Amino acid sequence: MSNKKTYWKGYDEKHQTPEFVVSAENEFKNDVPVDEFLGSQDANDLKSGRRDFLKYMGFSVAAATLASCESPVIKSIPYVNKPEEITPGVANWYSSSYYDGNDFANVLVKSREGRPIWLKGKSDGFTSGGLIPRISTSVLNLYNSARLEGPIKDSNATSWSTLDLDIADRLKKIADKGGNIRILSNTIISPSTKSVIKDFSTSFTKTNDDETVTNTVKHVQYDAVSYYGLRKANELTFGESFIPSYAFDKSKVVVSVGADFIANWLLPTKFSTDFSKTRKPENQWMSKHYQLESVMSLSGANADVRGQIKPSQKGLIVKSLLGAISSKYQKVSVNDKIDNLITNIAKDLLANKGESIVICDSNDANTQVLVNAINQELGNYNKTINVDQKINLFQAKDDQVMDLVDEIKNGSVDALIVYGANPIYSLPNVSELSDALKNIPLSISFSEFNDETASCCEYVCPDHNYLESWCDLEPVSGHYSLQQPLIKPLYNTRQAQESLLVWSRNATRTNSESEVFHDYIQNNWMSKSFGNQSDYLTFGEFWNWSVHNGFTNSKSPKSELVFTEDISNYFNAVQVQSENSGFELLVYQKELGIGNHAANPWLQELPDAVAKVVWDNFITMAPSDCFKTFNIDNNNPKAAWDGIHLGQEEPAFVALVKSNESELKLPVYPMPGQTPGTIGISAGYGRAKNGEAIGKPAFQCDEFGNHLEDENGNLIPVGGNAFNFVTYFDKSFKYSNNVEVVPTDEKYALACTQTHHTIMGRTSIVKETTYDFWKDNHESNQEAYNPKIKLHSHAEGGHSEVNATEYSLWDEHPVEKVGHRWGMSIDLSSCNGCGVCITACHSENNVPVVGKDEVRRSRDMHWLRMDRYFSSIEDDNRKEWENSKKVEGDFDYGKLEVPEENPSVVFMPMLCQHCNHAPCETVCPVAATTHSNEGLNMMTYNRCIGTRYCANNCPYKVRRFNWFNYRDYRKFKNFNPTQDQMARMVLNPDVVVRSRGVMEKCSFCVQRIQAGKLTAKKESRAVVDGDVTTACSDACPNNCITFGDWNDNESKIREVSKSDRSYQALEEVGVKPNIWYQLKVRNIEEEVAVNTVSEESHSEHH
Repeated sequence: MSNKKTYWKGYDEKHQTPEFVVSAENEFKNDVPVDEFLGSQDANDLKSGRRDFLKYMGFSVAAATLASCESPVIKSIPYVNKPEEITPGVANWYSSSYYDGNDFANVLVKSREGRPIWLKGKSDGFTSGGLIPRISTSVLNLYNSARLEGPIKDSNATSWSTLDLDIADRLKKIADKGGNIRILSNTIISPSTKSVIKDFSTSFTKTNDDETVTNTVKHVQYDAVSYYGLRKANELTFGESFIPSYAFDKSKVVVSVGADFIANWLLPTKFSTDFSKTRKPENQWMSKHYQLESVMSLSGANADVRGQIKPSQKGLIVKSLLGAISSKYQKVSVNDKIDNLITNIAKDLLANKGESIVICDSNDANTQVLVNAINQELGNYNKTINVDQKINLFQAKDDQVMDLVDEIKNGSVDALIVYGANPIYSLPNVSELSDALKNIPLSISFSEFNDETASCCEYVCPDHNYLESWCDLEPVSGHYSLQQPLIKPLYNTRQAQESLLVWSRNATRTNSESEVFHDYIQNNWMSKSFGNQSDYLTFGEFWNWSVHNGFTNSKSPKSELVFTEDISNYFNAVQVQSENSGFELLVYQKELGIGNHAANPWLQELPDAVAKVVWDNFITMAPSDCFKTFNIDNNNPKAAWDGIHLGQEEPAFVALVKSNESELKLPVYPMPGQTPGTIGISAGYGRAKNGEAIGKPAFQCDEFGNHLEDENGNLIPVGGNAFNFVTYFDKSFKYSNNVEVVPTDEKYALACTQTHHTIMGRTSIVKETTYDFWKDNHESNQEAYNPKIKLHSHAEGGHSEVNATEYSLWDEHPVEKVGHRWGMSIDLSSCNGCGVCITACHSENNVPVVGKDEVRRSRDMHWLRMDRYFSSIEDDNRKEWENSKKVEGDFDYGKLEVPEENPSVVFMPMLCQHCNHAPCETVCPVAATTHSNEGLNMMTYNRCIGTRYCANNCPYKVRRFNWFNYRDYRKFKNFNPTQDQMARMVLNPDVVVRSRGVMEKCSFCVQRIQAGKLTAKKESRAVVDGDVTTACSDACPNNCITFGDWNDNESKIREVSKSDRSYQALEEVGVKPNIWYQLKVRNIEEEVAVNTVSEESHSEHH
């Protein structure tokens, strides 16, 4: 008998049947050439198996490197490494800048195999690492498959050479016959682009022999959200149209009348970061923030004191505040509640002269003049308000924009070039304008998409994405940022600046990488001596370091501005508006901004910071107004709140908003903090209502993932366009007006990621105190504001109270003082709930986008969520009841669920706590979730069988279940990036894409931990603090997330975890998490500011 045994899988293998031989030969596919694969049916088949998916992954790398980066991008310089060529598996970091006409930031972009996949704020840039979700998700816009693949004429593809000859010839003929040429753009902050436009205008400006100009070439700038009133006010009071810089990091008192400076107003990437520096109580002093507004904004949610006002009252409130701080001006009354608040504000402002800021978002020049007068009286100019460092964003003049609109309607424009603007979407009452635009003899758009404006133009000359472009930017005077390409153009696109240079015959196109404009920028910088060139021996050295750093600085010239003392005319011009029986509407911005990112699924699925709604905009209405509008009995507060509450199965009421010229039907969201008598609708939604191709995620889907269509067969956009309610009055755009709200019988399902709105007295989750109370007790009586949870003990034969964390049901994991123990700390005082951590986690870890229907079913996949809690109408009663040993007071548990009319708000990032006594690990029947010896709660995906016991046993509810194979199942085809051939190139190759039926959760970015340890190993050293950061802590613009090795006694995490404000959520449960929170400190004056542990907590946790 032979000692060598042979086994077969079956009869066919033993006898080598023909069918088996063929099958065996096809078991492992040979390498497929990229061209062959691109042309195959498999490339379009999204229901492919694992082998096809791996084959695709090979394609994605090849597509990015071959089709888009055959060689390293010309003159791009990596920020960290300087490889001779792209090294597979190694990330390169590049400095760049983001600007889209609405937002600006200095950024660092991560590139893998030639593909930009992630970005964060650049800490040493002007914006100091500041970021907002619109920018952190912008890398996905690069891979939007709806981008135009080449130039278009009359909806048909054409070549650049043909187009250039035609346009150049027609522009010349128009100029020769004395025609009018107009360029309409967003605000241009690029010095070199301004120079290009100037050269273009000069080339097509014709003169007679006597040098009389025979035609006009004008450049008009247009901002979808205007700050013309602010610039005009500075022109009236200082003699120069400008916007100063605001030093929020130096301001001890901040007063904002409607300006959401944390998320949207003017330059939030800079302001929010600076403001957060003043919100840590350990920093000698803590700023005090007053916010007066109509809609609960992110700034209002973070305010120490928040007042409810109507939009029409802004001018009156500023007028009243000016009279309260200076006897030179008449005192004006608003109402008793606001008058008392203004008295307190004036007291704090006068006590902090030269160390305060007063701002307002009104676009009324008279109101802004009064704001200037307040800051002048307080001595804030040249201290907290820098008139030397002027902000160059938002330079549009509203009257010039409307003059151009009239010219277009009158047929007096012979050629119109639109760059970086979408007036057909964002200007009010555009039906006539769109028809007139189609009748212009020559109309050109530089849009990346065939959007609302581009579809009305004869030519569409698609611009590069900013990650494919060269550009210089001067967001503030003296700071020159650079934009550099990280990838060669994915399509046959061209930078707008190069097109203008070619058409004006100032340059000849050389290649697709905008080398023409790159050289133009260099020459422009040399001739005008931008930046600190004198610090370098040669211009080449200066240029290379500027590209490497992403910016250069030069000293701003000193301004000799003098404030106009007499403002009586403007004081008297601010009038009190008559009472309106209907509602006042405010058009505001939230995460989606002005609509540039409407087709970005990461941003659409990011919950509204306050409402927690995704994939929709809505009417914000005060709960009291909801009761009246929809006839809900409010005698019982709990029953009334339940009547308007939005949940998984409770759809929203729908109302019709009507003004003189527009109407819009939207669902109603009962917003705590909304001023009664007002409503709000966010801009940026309702894009492409006529079916323009801007990207599939911009349109609504049904529960099966199919796009919804209207009666004309056009796709129905997500949300409604609030810009239709913007009006033009007194030479400026107004973003509030009087409207009628008509209830309907319809209901509409809103998808909310959070349907519980209050903390319901659970002080072991969120802890708060006041700054004064903390300051008086933090050195000697920490238990007064940060008490430890106690449990009753009879271990010694008698009764005693012991810290809850001293008891355990499990044997200890050997994680303390052994190797690494990774931990995190989150400061609730400086966390403003912006959501950047969520989007950073999403893009770093390939978290799937599941769409509105799945979110509505409570199946969202966010690894990190931002819990938002309102204060309750029953909080005070509960405290009184508990302090009296549950004897006195009228307390109702049910009312704890009802938010206050004007609540205080706290944000709490919640993610896997990586518990050392993790209850999820003990119930997993297959050991798919286990504990590492470094303190990590780990997931083994291919072992998980999807019992979901772990999710049920998690006290923090931070585990997510893959209900579907999101990258293949057809329900997600219209919004999940992994089902789009281009968008899937944003996937991070360091993180596996999870399959159907497995749990997933925060991993503390284990791939980054391993990379940090590997780097230290290669450098023959130990891991030091700062080597490893998670995506959320790395991207957080406010530095409120600290991550590191807790076993390192010198680490920052070890230090903050031992601070007097440190606590662990639900510490009484005994799971011993590796995440600490720093309790929230508010700068308010309250007698009771103590986090008490109720007697009920003792009895419940024996």
